Amino acid sequence: MSRARLVAMENALFSDSSLDWERRCAAIAEAGFAGVYAVPYPLADDDFARLRRLDEAPRRHGLRVAAVYANLDLSLPAEHAWNKRVLRLVEECEGAPRVEVSFKASDAATTPVDLDGAVLRWLERLLAIAERRALSIAIYPHSFYPVEAVAHAARLAHAVGGGRIGYLFPTSHVYAVNPSEEVARQLAGCAGEIVSFNVCGCRRSAPGPRAKCAHFALGEGELALGPLFAALKAGGYAGDVIVQGHGWTGDLKAALERSVRVATGCLG
Repeated sequence: MSRARLVAMENALFSDSSLDWERRCAAIAEAGFAGVYAVPYPLADDDFARLRRLDEAPRRHGLRVAAVYANLDLSLPAEHAWNKRVLRLVEECEGAPRVEVSFKASDAATTPVDLDGAVLRWLERLLAIAERRALSIAIYPHSFYPVEAVAHAARLAHAVGGGRIGYLFPTSHVYAVNPSEEVARQLAGCAGEIVSFNVCGCRRSAPGPRAKCAHFALGEGELALGPLFAALKAGGYAGDVIVQGHGWTGDLKAALERSVRVATGCLG
C-alpha cells in the first residue's frame, strides 16, 4: 500500500496546553505516515489562532492535514457557544480539505424529536460554509450518539446530496455497537462510497456489543483487521487509512511504527 494514504489521527492536539505539536508531527512523519488528522477538542476561543495555522507544523515535516474533527451538540441551540465554535472552526480552519462532524446530544432528554430534520438543517449550514471555502464535510457516525450507525450517516448524506457532503467508516465506533462479524459486513456494503476509513486496534470495555471501545495501535486489538482491509480492496476504496490515536499511552513512536507496518502489510 502506498504510504501516501496513511494518516495519523492526533487526538491530543488541544487537550494539553504543554503538548509539543512540532515533535509529535516529527514522530508521525518519522514513523512513515504521510498525513495527520487533527482533533481540536475541547475547543476554546483562544485555540482559533492555532487553527488558522494548523498545517504549518505538519508541512515542516512533510505531512499533509487530511481532515479536522468537530462535534455538534443537538441538545444545545445553534447560538450556544459550543455550537458557534464548531461553525467558526469550519469558517476559519486553514490547511484541511475536510471537516468530519459527529452529532451528539449532551442531554438525551432534549434530543430533537425530528432527529433527521435537525441534523439536515445543520448540514445545510455547514454545506453553505464549505461551498464558500471549497471544503468538504463528512458525517462521522459515533457510537452512543444520536447518529451512530453508518447506514444512518449514509442516508443523511444522500438526503443532502452534492459532492461536498459524505460520510465515513469509523471502525471502533461500529464495533462498539455491533457483533464483530457485522463490522466487516457493513464495511463491504459501503467501501465504494465512504470518503475516509478510520481504524485502530479495538477492545471493548465489556463483552458483547454496546460497550465502549478503547483504542490501540493496529495489531493490538481484539477485532480482526484482515477482513476489513479485504473489504476495502474489494470495494475499490482508494482514500485515506486514518489510524485512530485516541487514548494511546506508552511509547508513541513504537505504536505509530507498528501501525504503519500492520497497515502496509494488510493492504499490500
